[in-house]
Amino acid sequence: MREARPADWLSRPRLDSLPPTLIFHARDKLAATLCRGGFRLLDALADHAEGVGWGVEVVPYSADGATLAALQGGHLHVFLEDRPLYAPNAFHAVPAYLRGFWYFDELGTRNNSSHRLRRFEERLVAEGYANKVHGKLADQFIGANASKFAQAARGSHPVPQGCLALFAQDFLPPRHHRHYLTVPQLIAAAIRDKGARALCIKPHPNNTPEERAQLQAFHNPDRGVFVTEASIHDLLAACDCVLTLTSAVGFEAFLHRKPVVLGGQTDFAQNAITLTDPTRLGAAIAAALARTWPHERFVTWFLRQNCVEDHPRALPEVLRRIRAKGILLGPDEGFF
Repeated sequence: MREARPADWLSRPRLDSLPPTLIFHARDKLAATLCRGGFRLLDALADHAEGVGWGVEVVPYSADGATLAALQGGHLHVFLEDRPLYAPNAFHAVPAYLRGFWYFDELGTRNNSSHRLRRFEERLVAEGYANKVHGKLADQFIGANASKFAQAARGSHPVPQGCLALFAQDFLPPRHHRHYLTVPQLIAAAIRDKGARALCIKPHPNNTPEERAQLQAFHNPDRGVFVTEASIHDLLAACDCVLTLTSAVGFEAFLHRKPVVLGGQTDFAQNAITLTDPTRLGAAIAAALARTWPHERFVTWFLRQNCVEDHPRALPEVLRRIRAKGILLGPDEGFF
């Protein structure tokens, strides 16, 4: 059990005087989980660092603290935060879209991660292996009706087959993300371009009461527009196409092998259509439906070759990434 340092602990003189130290920067909730060993991979990394004589500290995350760490240039800093920052001595680590997988990236997380910049070559991912990985994940998450937030029981809300499933995320662009249109713009475009399909709009658990009221105003069964609290997995199973800005549900849709149209910048856009002009949503939906998507291979590539498992067995990969920046946590073959 480790203890987080107080907010005023981090300073330039302290950083200058510390021996080599692994420093985790995390806000209160993540810091508490980290200190009690609740993140298996990061706990294994901390144990490894201590085992080779490094110090380990947990400090409250702040933008000023992150900037100070980068400017000071020493130690190894791991930021449990979405704010991007490149530094030769820094990594970013937050949970990925599916529980059990994490980012450990030197540029940032989610849309700011290096994953967004990588080319996905489906031919380089073995089909049999991808089918096995995808099937196991589909059983795990779809079978258990599991998502990042609690879901309504499967079948408790009717969902029309062949609908468009629109997931309303942030009405205001979140910090460190880029949206190309707003939620109301996406909904208006979907109503205009849905054709004979029903449109099912699912509010996000974090929507404010005012945002929920704004969404409810679109509910019009006579026009085939439904605002629903159905399970994500019922909606994904029934729909023809998924519409969202940057929500993780766009990635979850790949488990259901459904095409996705995004309205913002993500790091999984290699397997989706990205819409920047709301007047062209109809064409974007048609393009998404016309393509045979390599969902199994993409999910496998994204999670197995880019993310890391929240498990001690992923420690060698994390140490490899740290070593590639020239930071050695103990003896390492090939470095002198």
